[in-house]
Amino acid sequence: MLFSTKNMSVSRPNTNTRIAAITRRLSARVPLYAVLQSHTMLCLIVAASLGIGVSTRAGAAPKDQSTTQTKATDTGKDASKDKTNGPLKVGGKDKQPKAPEEDSEVRLGRENAEENDKQVKLVTDSGLVERVNRIGQELADAANKYPIVAMWGSPQLKQFKYSFKIVDEKDVNAYSLPGGFIYVNKGLVDYVHSDDELAGVLAHEITHAAHHHMLKLIREQRKMEKFAVPLQALAIGAVLLARGGTTGESAQNLLLATNLYMTAKLNTYGIEAEKDADHGGLLLMTHTHYNPVGLYSFMLRLSQYEKRGRVTEMGILQTHPPAPERVASAKVLLNELNIPIHLSDVDPELRSVVATVSGTSMGMVEIKMRGITVCRVAGIEGQTAQERGTKIAKRLNGLLDEQLQPFEIRVSNDKTRILVRGLPMLMESDAVAQNKTLEALAHEMGDAVAQINQRRQIDLNQ
Repeated sequence: MLFSTKNMSVSRPNTNTRIAAITRRLSARVPLYAVLQSHTMLCLIVAASLGIGVSTRAGAAPKDQSTTQTKATDTGKDASKDKTNGPLKVGGKDKQPKAPEEDSEVRLGRENAEENDKQVKLVTDSGLVERVNRIGQELADAANKYPIVAMWGSPQLKQFKYSFKIVDEKDVNAYSLPGGFIYVNKGLVDYVHSDDELAGVLAHEITHAAHHHMLKLIREQRKMEKFAVPLQALAIGAVLLARGGTTGESAQNLLLATNLYMTAKLNTYGIEAEKDADHGGLLLMTHTHYNPVGLYSFMLRLSQYEKRGRVTEMGILQTHPPAPERVASAKVLLNELNIPIHLSDVDPELRSVVATVSGTSMGMVEIKMRGITVCRVAGIEGQTAQERGTKIAKRLNGLLDEQLQPFEIRVSNDKTRILVRGLPMLMESDAVAQNKTLEALAHEMGDAVAQINQRRQIDLNQ
């Protein structure tokens, strides 16, 4: 995810523009190999360069001095000037009602969102906008209603008014701003295979906002600055005074070591924020009708995406957990929640397809997966071939998700049917309709399953 931060102080009126410019400039230079990857180091570097500060009080953000409301000192004379809203009578005097003060965290996100909207092109296609907003708002309602345990950040439940916008960029990426302002690139919307996968991405971003990760990161940065800035100043002073020599070299080493320490520490915090967003996003999905396996499915394919992109190990500069580690963690959590990992439920490309077989006298359908014919079935016992094929295809989806093996396909002892994991799948009439034996059909089905498993394994290893 990509964050931008800003100082609310009137002493830096161009901070928004400067941050947006830096963000876009750096984003253009660095390829985005994955969504769900925190660009937290970027925001922290920008924050440091602009002298951004955040109150150490939990949940607090910098106060905007330019918009601080002054206390009313006038009496009913001033209040009575505005007759529109109807002045209040307090102690016999008229007093104008105060507008509720905007939450500081929401203000921080809103002002950055307004600046972000000026810098990017937003998608206005009604169908895409409706889809993202529909999915996002269901997740947002759950986030505002159900507290989700925070592994990192703050569990404080705030009622944010979440918004969801699509950025017209091809990168597979998404990001959120404090207060619930969520952005997703069109490239990501095109990349996901289902609403469940898109919901997984949005749930991840919502968790970043709901657990107040941005404010936590800035507070941690300020804590380190109290330790590091004096050392840096001392080192710089020593370098200037020494102008080379042993003392100057030692001071330079101290300065470098301090900077590396801060980089490593801040990136560690960013990694923890990403882990929490993965964990919290999956839990959040359990409070909606979307399948949490969608997040796992997206991560799994994301891992393959990174492998093909040959992402370089960044060491202390790494700002997100390795994709395989995230996939493994999601799988553990799904197992703990007793949620079956059926990828075909959330990825239509992994589902079996039922198609009519032309040129047959008895009317048959064939069941294919990934272009491989698994079997053909005929209509029997009051069921059409299409009805039977649809039921068998659904069963095959689940079995293949659970790593069905060829040896689990065999002919029954009475030679009347084909059993798959002990359950009847094809009947003798299916063999007769194709002028084949049950043994031949079982062998063909086993070969097809072996090919499908092989293709899945190749995809995972690419």
